[in-house]
This record gives sequence, C-alpha cells and structure tokens, in this order.
Amino acid sequence: MIDTKIFDMLYSYLEERSDNNVRSQLNADPEYQNALAEESELYQKYETLNLSKEQCKIIERWVDAVTTTNSIYSAVLFRMGMQCCFSLLMQLADLK
Repeated sequence: MIDTKIFDMLYSYLEERSDNNVRSQLNADPEYQNALAEESELYQKYETLNLSKEQCKIIERWVDAVTTTNSIYSAVLFRMGMQCCFSLLMQLADLK
C-alpha cells in the first residue's frame, strides 16, 4: 500500500512554489518572446502574399496537420512523464 504522505508532500511542494504561474514564466522567457516575434513577422509576410483562397486553404490544412501532430506528441510525452513520476513515487514508497 502506498503511503499517502508522499502525495501530500508533492502537492504541498507544488502549491508552495512561487513560480507556479506559467504565463508570467513565458512572458519572462526571451526565447519564447523571440519565437512570438518571429511568428508575427512571418504572419505579416504571409498576409502580403495575396494568395488565392485555394492556396490559403492548403496552407491552413498544412498548419492544422502540424498543430495536430504537435498536440499528439505533447500528450504522449505528458503521459510518459506521468508514468515515470508515478513509477518513481511507487519505488520511493517501498524504500521506507
């Protein structure tokens, strides 16, 4: 049986962290801000291309496919991370 004190300690630690706000972390991250600026610049260039509706649809489908693929990879990595975390917690619980 798992000692629930481990989970209480983990949740307490996560709640007490001062840097728990993801948005403030991203706003302070220069790499993220540079990526946003580059994305905005590329979008402005895209707007000036005067593409046909069909060409725009093809690009939008491609962007949707890339976004979907990234979302799937993110979900898989998150689940793998959670499995590793719980596996480690189970191992630590047996160390008493």
